[in-house]
Amino acid sequence: MIFTNPLFLWGLLAVAIPIAVHLFNFRRYKKVYFSNVDRLMELHTESRRRNDLRRWLVLAMRILAIVFLVLAFAQPVVTDGKSAIKSGQTVVSIYVDNSYSMESATTDGSQLAAACRKAGEVAASYGIGDRFQLLTADLAGSSQRWLSREELADALETLQHSPASPLLSDVVRRQLDFMRQSGAANRHAYVISDFQRSGSDLDMLPADSMALVTLVPLEGVGADNIYIDTVLLDAPAYFVGGRVAAKVTVRNSGSRDAEKVPVKLYADGRERALATVDVASGGSASVTLVFSIERAGWVDGKVEIDDYPVTFDDSYNFALLAGNAINMIEIDGSAANENLRKLFGGDTVVHYSNMSRVPASLAGIDFVVLNETKTLASGEAQQLAAWVNDGGSLLVVPAAENAGQGVGAMLASMNAPQFLRWVKRPTRANTVDYDNALYREVFGGRDEDMELPTVQGHHAMGGQVVKQSVITLADGTDLLSVTPYGQGRVYIASTPLRAEWTDFVGQALFVPTIYNMALYSRPLPPVSNTLGGADPIALQGMYDLGVRPPEFVAPDSSSVIPDIRKVGNRQMLVPHGDMDAAGIYKLADEHLAFNFPRRESIMDFLSRDDVAKAIDGKTGYSMIKNSDKPLGDVLRERDGGRRLWSLCLVLALAALAAEVALLKIEKKKNR
Repeated sequence: MIFTNPLFLWGLLAVAIPIAVHLFNFRRYKKVYFSNVDRLMELHTESRRRNDLRRWLVLAMRILAIVFLVLAFAQPVVTDGKSAIKSGQTVVSIYVDNSYSMESATTDGSQLAAACRKAGEVAASYGIGDRFQLLTADLAGSSQRWLSREELADALETLQHSPASPLLSDVVRRQLDFMRQSGAANRHAYVISDFQRSGSDLDMLPADSMALVTLVPLEGVGADNIYIDTVLLDAPAYFVGGRVAAKVTVRNSGSRDAEKVPVKLYADGRERALATVDVASGGSASVTLVFSIERAGWVDGKVEIDDYPVTFDDSYNFALLAGNAINMIEIDGSAANENLRKLFGGDTVVHYSNMSRVPASLAGIDFVVLNETKTLASGEAQQLAAWVNDGGSLLVVPAAENAGQGVGAMLASMNAPQFLRWVKRPTRANTVDYDNALYREVFGGRDEDMELPTVQGHHAMGGQVVKQSVITLADGTDLLSVTPYGQGRVYIASTPLRAEWTDFVGQALFVPTIYNMALYSRPLPPVSNTLGGADPIALQGMYDLGVRPPEFVAPDSSSVIPDIRKVGNRQMLVPHGDMDAAGIYKLADEHLAFNFPRRESIMDFLSRDDVAKAIDGKTGYSMIKNSDKPLGDVLRERDGGRRLWSLCLVLALAALAAEVALLKIEKKKNR
């Protein structure tokens, strides 16, 4: 026999209390005088023997009541020598998978309801003094506390589905870490889940020789599920009158082919596009839905399909900001480039302005053309490099013969090609990279007879660089190249963009090349986010964090105060489980779209044999096999020990009842 809580055995010292009361019974006697006491002496002797026996029995009952009560708190366990139970405190961590795959219906209710019942049976197999942790798919910080058995039961009654779907290795690691902090001798973890294949990385389960992890597989309910996997919005920029192409990928995880699945796109509350798609079993198909932006401001939209019984992944929300003009400046060394002025001067999408020097601040500027600048101060060069690193787009156009003092050092700092020498020789371009993002959807096909630019002179380029060629001359020099730097990019032309040096400025290729540089200069923020994530979300707006921050309003109009932090020149929203429903959330004037993760969409589950095979040989892991017995009985048999605390409690009550009965008999005799 071992004791789960051996420290309670010190309570046996309380046995001394009834013994002391029995030995030092200072009862006062009253003298009564009789004329003849012979018969009284005989009666007194006989009564005293019975009373002494009764009092010894009362003392024994009191001692037994204390002993059994102390043993009940110490929780004795009778073992066969093979039990994993040790003397000391017991803590139990129970993970109940409440992800969306657990909403599948069974003959006995939902999978989540079945998991909660099994969690209650697990708790019932342990002692009343043991401590419990309830962990769910959210892995929330509020779960990092110990509960009594009654508190655990209350928490299970209110448990709801969660959009989160953590990997099982992360779940078990969280359980082991929390139990390790308790220092308890007995550490038991339970994972009650349908073991969906997409999240069951059983080969990555952590090991802990001090803990026993028990996997409790539920029978996963497979279902044919058609769902929207991704929605990608393809547009260089979002502006009024612009067209946005939404590429929708629909997947079929079921066993039957799906034909003519309607796919609808809504924007600003109205249906804007409709298409149908055929999706083979186990495959995917894509369809493009196009809509126009009709007004400036935030455009809230979603793509929908109809599918049953799994519905949480049948819609995909997005939000985009339209209407803000792209800010462009041309910095020239002498006079503005007439070709750039004609291209952008009257444009409503790109706001063009000309300056002679780099302004003191480039905040709010998206595209800069450094046109034939003779001299670039070191401070200006550093300012431009830092601006590109933060996401700006820079086009460097050299002057003939002299590329400009300080320009080369700036390009070298960004690992971009540098101007080596001026080559005054006519040359024709022979290659155009039509796959470059600048020409996306510009040309319907490859026109081999398209007229390519010629140059009358150009700078030879060199240096240890990272670049992508856009237009290449016959001698191998790039007429135009692009180098990524940080979050931005730098375009470099090797010749001035003037008619005297190149006919490129008068060709059809010139307009999409330069105009798309401006359109693509502003990095488009993500139009949607995934629920359940912990990564910070970049915000487009800037908020005064010194005062009360704006409320974060959910689709159901409930609100919380968000955690907004400044990281570099941007502000980030740090999620703390504030979002639990898909839809459009609002932060002041900013809209954020959230969608459920798609990991739960593939209704493919590990079988019990798969789980058993995966943990075979892993130290500290076991699995509950399918049984008609209640889970609590299975656990007791598995542990190889019989807990006697309830029997001790019954015996303590029986001893108290016997004591009361003996005292009543004595009182009745004394009347």
